[in-house]
Amino acid sequence: MNEATGVYKFASVGELSETVTQMLSLGLQYRTTVGGSNASRQQSGLEQMEQLILQQARDYLAEVREGFALSVRTSQVGERGELRFLLDQVLMDWSAIWDELGFADEADNATQHTTNALPGEPVTPERLRHQLLAFGMAAVAFGYLPRLPSDKITFPHSFSKPATYSDIPTPKTPGALLSRIEELEQMIWRLMGGDLQDLVNRRYGALRRTYGFFEVSAHLARREAERFGIKSKQAQISLLS
Repeated sequence: MNEATGVYKFASVGELSETVTQMLSLGLQYRTTVGGSNASRQQSGLEQMEQLILQQARDYLAEVREGFALSVRTSQVGERGELRFLLDQVLMDWSAIWDELGFADEADNATQHTTNALPGEPVTPERLRHQLLAFGMAAVAFGYLPRLPSDKITFPHSFSKPATYSDIPTPKTPGALLSRIEELEQMIWRLMGGDLQDLVNRRYGALRRTYGFFEVSAHLARREAERFGIKSKQAQISLLS
């Protein structure tokens, strides 16, 4: 993946994050209230479009998870219990990646294959670099989320005035990172199949963290894309007015 491809991949993730944020903001404003009653609704054409957007978000988070798995090193894990937890959670079918790397698909060597390569051979071919970039962007977003300025926060049901994400902790260990990634995956799945009002009532914290993740991802990507000159500066749409 050359530098230009990486920059445009970065911008595309930002655009997806911005779309998800605006979609959730509008849904929360016009379909929900804090403590409101749940209501079943038939899907309209607009909601079918929302499903497509959420599926794109799921695909991105799958890349984030795989990038996380590629980045894990046993030296980063402080306790045997956490290492076992991580290994149990990140096992998946890596056969396509083994083929790209030129490794034999041998189950006995699967863990070793994720971290080792023959001398002189590239360890991050095209497909893997996209996954590592996705994970890198997510990790930066997790770290910046508590520091996102109040005037950039659009979550409709914030209880604090001014709005803040400063209460959301930055994940400090691989286990904590994986837990946050899984929470994002689960919330997107619930958004695809559940009632938004029910999520406000029952899973407010996870919903707010998910909203904040995509909001800060869009903010960071927009800022960097403008710096690289691949996207003209635009006035931010105020979804709360």
